Amino acid sequence: MMSRFIALEGADGSGKSTQVERLADWLRSEGEQVITVREPGSTSLGERVRDILLDGDEPLCAEAEALLFLSSRAQLLDEVIEPALEAGQWVIADRFHLSTVVYQGLAGELGEARAAQLCQVVLGDRRPSLNIVLEIHVEQLSKRLALRSGATDRFESRPGLAQRTVAAFEKVVGIAGDRVVRIDGRLDADQVEARIRQEVVDVLR
Repeated sequence: MMSRFIALEGADGSGKSTQVERLADWLRSEGEQVITVREPGSTSLGERVRDILLDGDEPLCAEAEALLFLSSRAQLLDEVIEPALEAGQWVIADRFHLSTVVYQGLAGELGEARAAQLCQVVLGDRRPSLNIVLEIHVEQLSKRLALRSGATDRFESRPGLAQRTVAAFEKVVGIAGDRVVRIDGRLDADQVEARIRQEVVDVLR
């Protein structure tokens, strides 16, 4: 595992993106250098892959979908994450490999074992030292998503995906050796932030 590398995970609408920024701000206030990245994205290749993946009109089989995520992730590791860690910076990711195991594996057509296998082959030990999953009930998630505007993407348009991903994040374990911590995302944002800080402090001990 890669120390100082943390991923926040959860279904869309769980509040993870907000907590990524809060965690980064807190670490900076403690005198740390921090970068944040999003999945897929944060590199030129990653943003192009993101456009393909979110385009619901582009046909993709389950394995091709997973491999596109992993190609973006491999580039992100090489171009951004590994240099930042080598420079002593923290890296906070808005999603990483657990999302592939969930979306393409447990909640998708690839299956958990195959999705985890692909992640292991591509990433090896180049994975976060801490994976924080924000859990949320489907009913609350649906209310949050209903407040969003705009067209749906490839994933949002899949029937029942929200229910399947919520259930999948409750049980996903990732790859052998992954440290996965679950936090109740139904708490208010300040409480969630406090829980996340404590988990990060525990990692530093």
